[in-house]
Amino acid sequence: MAIEINKVFNARVYIDGQDFIAKAEEVDLPKVKFKFADTKALGLYGEAELPSGLDKMEARIKFNSIYPDFVSLAANPFKMRSVVVRASMLVWDQNGVNREVPVKAEIRGFFREWDSGNVKKGEGAEAEATLSVIYYKLEVDGNEVVEVDVLNNIYKVEGEDILQEYKQNIGG
Repeated sequence: MAIEINKVFNARVYIDGQDFIAKAEEVDLPKVKFKFADTKALGLYGEAELPSGLDKMEARIKFNSIYPDFVSLAANPFKMRSVVVRASMLVWDQNGVNREVPVKAEIRGFFREWDSGNVKKGEGAEAEATLSVIYYKLEVDGNEVVEVDVLNNIYKVEGEDILQEYKQNIGG
């Protein structure tokens, strides 16, 4: 079995379809964090934690300057925004680059906070924004890895809706 190593060195960011090439410096994709509930009962020798849902998700975008076109998008907390991050992932093996595959992260949510940037003598200004995420989908090489849609009770792993029975049990 050959060892493969994946590397993503660069990406392109789109917000509501607007290209922010060379403007966004860094994107923290959502962290999917599970909630767990303690389970203890008579007759059980120990205690356990069992999954009970998902915690809220957020994403962060760092910009390499102050961009009015971004500020105008982030300034309205009542407007849902769509952020798409596209990258090319190099797959390495013992012979070098084996293949190059697309990576796409789609995020939808509301900008919870943004700043107007910091300015220092002799240095470029930087600005950051945080997005409260209600939808997240990650695709690698055209394959759906994970999809989380909080408001529609969708949680898919490799295309399988993990919440299908749950939704049926609660009436849809």
